[in-house]
Amino acid sequence: MVARPLGILLVGSILTGCSDLPDPPCLVGHSDFSPYLVQLRPQGPIPADCPQGPQYQVLVATQFSDFGTDHPQTAIFQFLGSGVLDGGAQAQGEFTTLLVPSADGACVIETLSSASDDSATPVGSSAEVVATTYTFSGMRVLSDAEHRGNQFEARTIVDYELAGCTQLEYVAQAVFPIRRCLNDSVCLPEAVVTDVDPPAGRARGSLLTPDYRAFCNLDPALLDNVEVVQVLRGFYGQRIGRDVYKNPNDGTLHDVGVCFLSEPFPSLCPAGSTLSTSGPCVVGPGSNPH
Repeated sequence: MVARPLGILLVGSILTGCSDLPDPPCLVGHSDFSPYLVQLRPQGPIPADCPQGPQYQVLVATQFSDFGTDHPQTAIFQFLGSGVLDGGAQAQGEFTTLLVPSADGACVIETLSSASDDSATPVGSSAEVVATTYTFSGMRVLSDAEHRGNQFEARTIVDYELAGCTQLEYVAQAVFPIRRCLNDSVCLPEAVVTDVDPPAGRARGSLLTPDYRAFCNLDPALLDNVEVVQVLRGFYGQRIGRDVYKNPNDGTLHDVGVCFLSEPFPSLCPAGSTLSTSGPCVVGPGSNPH
């Protein structure tokens, strides 16, 4: 597809009718009310002295464009818990196209600059706080009209400031926005106005696109990640973690997780799934480690 200025495309669609609407521009999930939650899944064995198993991070995203041109937009992902200055905590890259490819709805960023987090708290580590550098590549952002940048996947090379723990390969999968949950039912898409608010109920729905397969991620690596827990509470007022929800009826304490995607990117419901207020497809843990 030959990229053309977005303004020309929009004018053309008004003149010719809805059937000629242009492909939407590539987008990331903007951080006005939520960041991305990123799950990092190891690819291959991890040395014994390095952080073990899946890890988690919190990113906020922005993007910039040359208005009036067909130049692809630049996306920037900031590690929210990092104190590294002068842009060192930002992974920056450029989409390969201005508009979303119609084939699969995924916009691609081939390479991004490395970004560092001086306050990472990986679970299963020999150190509580580990300065860590992340290098994303081959990032695919689901940006079609239905999903608008609310999920991405990328190959990630992680360098921990620990002996023997450099050049470790992960697959990063991220979801936006974040919805807290106590169980899988909270992660169903449609709101039930008579229900209680999250994390215990569905009064607001999951905020996820209805064609996603999702579950309540209560992974210990997420609940025990000190940086993620502190960032979500401090910046967004979202309390997740161990025993942070008190049942108003009996006073029992419950762990609070985050609605996440049950399958690898793009984690869409199988063909033929029925969309309903109770859920678009099987809800609950899938093949993603958690």
